[in-house]
Amino acid sequence: MTSRGCLEADFEKIADFLLKASHITTVVQREHGKKDFLKGLHNNKEIVELRNRVEIFASQFAMPGFDV
Repeated sequence: MTSRGCLEADFEKIADFLLKASHITTVVQREHGKKDFLKGLHNNKEIVELRNRVEIFASQFAMPGFDV
């Protein structure tokens, strides 16, 4: 991530994303069980919101080796 220009505050944001993802998946597994875990994630509102936030955040940083 440092090669993409992330600073200390950016790593804290990434940690928040990971913590949120962990929380969401824990709740989904509790509600749906291991067998239906993936079904529980499908179209999950919180997952969609988190994905959008991560994509917006990540788009701020250039990917080394790719000229866009």
